[in-house]
Amino acid sequence: MQGSFKIQLINMGTRAAAFTAKIRSLYDAQLRLTHNIQPLPLGTDIANTIKYFSQTLLSVLKDVPRSPLEMLRDADNDGDRMALYPNLDYKSLFNAISGLVDATPHLQYGTQAFGQSVLQCLGCLLPFLEYDMIDNLPFLVAYCVAVFPVALHQEILHLLCYYILPFTITRKYAGMEEESQASQSVAAIIMMVFQHSSNPAHHCQLLECLMSMKQSVVKDILCVIAYGTWGARLSAAKLLFYYWPPFDAKLFDRKGLLCKFSNDLVPFLCQRDMCPNAGSAEAAKVCYDHCISVTFASDSPPPLYLCIECANEIHREHPNQRFFDILHPQQQVSMVCENKNCRSTDKAAYSICFSNECASYNGNHPIRYCQQCHGNRHNSRRGGDHVVHTRLPLAWQMDSDMQTNLVEAIISLLKEAKPINMEDPDSSTEQLKPPLSVELPDPISVEDRQLLGRYGVWLMVGLCTPNPDTPDEILGRLLSVLFHWFHVTSFSYTGEFLVNSYLNMILRLFVYNNKCTLVAFIIICFFFRGVYNENLTVDVSWFSTK
Repeated sequence: MQGSFKIQLINMGTRAAAFTAKIRSLYDAQLRLTHNIQPLPLGTDIANTIKYFSQTLLSVLKDVPRSPLEMLRDADNDGDRMALYPNLDYKSLFNAISGLVDATPHLQYGTQAFGQSVLQCLGCLLPFLEYDMIDNLPFLVAYCVAVFPVALHQEILHLLCYYILPFTITRKYAGMEEESQASQSVAAIIMMVFQHSSNPAHHCQLLECLMSMKQSVVKDILCVIAYGTWGARLSAAKLLFYYWPPFDAKLFDRKGLLCKFSNDLVPFLCQRDMCPNAGSAEAAKVCYDHCISVTFASDSPPPLYLCIECANEIHREHPNQRFFDILHPQQQVSMVCENKNCRSTDKAAYSICFSNECASYNGNHPIRYCQQCHGNRHNSRRGGDHVVHTRLPLAWQMDSDMQTNLVEAIISLLKEAKPINMEDPDSSTEQLKPPLSVELPDPISVEDRQLLGRYGVWLMVGLCTPNPDTPDEILGRLLSVLFHWFHVTSFSYTGEFLVNSYLNMILRLFVYNNKCTLVAFIIICFFFRGVYNENLTVDVSWFSTK
């Protein structure tokens, strides 16, 4: 017995020494790439080193008695979880891989093989990380979209949505009422993916994953619209109106406005090595037992995602294991209640639920409810733990952070508008330009800019109806940017339609309780009418009855 224990100690020491030596080689590769020290390491060589870590981590995980994935969900278990593993330098490995991801643009060959090995290793490394690295991991994986080849973008999204986000942004920290750092980084993750991936299906996949786990993800979407880059803002605004139930169905024609985003969504396939339908069977079940995962998917990190046939076969061999349903993507975004037993007279969609309990009534797809069915499914007696997204409330009913994001989002959207058919008279006069000035092409089409402007108007009209307690500074900022939008769109045919359609409505909204603001508004409206658009009509006859 003593001899066997001595051999184990020797093996552990040898493995730790090899582990540390391999980490030093990764640091050396990063140094040479960053400072262009010849000869530069090849991506394939670095990939082979990283694969060693993936296999080592999976072999260590197989001998762990308790489920580390279940322990990951609660930060209180971090001490017990880390005590399950041998004493290897997991933190240095994470830092080395993080540095190599930053150095990816310097790689000349083997970038794809390098990227694949990094993604696999990050998935395997998650159960071995401490709390601070767990919080940083989601953004690190999202950042890979910016530096890895386009061919790896789908693999990055699968890693994020199935292996990283479910165990990071939902973690609970004792004594912390606020969100974890991982949850607070969701806006940055959305912005990174939306900006650097041009595939709308990736945007849908990420957002649906986040909607299934985070109740307040709309705040992050508004943050991206308000402060994000042009590409992220455009996609975020479209998806906000695409997924969230309309706050005013009469305000705009949603059917004519939105296209179907997720036509090119790549299904997530069964991960079992010996799947009889490998390459075509979509995953429908998940098993969180790490031993089962390492046994039946030797190269994949846990958990194990399986098709129905493989799940049934493994369950017959291991009847004590539990398999859970996977939430499938939305096939279409319905505007009416999807409850087959709905008895409401108003069937307009009011909420969308991502819980497995409610999704089971809709083929394991997220389900939309009308207001009556929403109340029946989610109340004090049932559904309290469901992740539900309802119509956006009025701005004055939001918390301060979300209200600020909404106001800034409206301002950003209205500033995006540009005229389509006519030149701005301010630019008609000859202006002196620097002799070496270069006019760069606009990255957003004029049609998309006009669409962003409409989104801003709809958010303003639908959610920013003033009341006596509305802060003057917010009302002033919204009026200011509204005039900017009007100044721009009044020169185009499409913009003129919006101006004539919404200006009278906006007039009623913004001056309902403020006659001084009304006078100023009418003066400015007639000024714009006289200078820019003689066909513009401002109906103020209703005010005589006030």
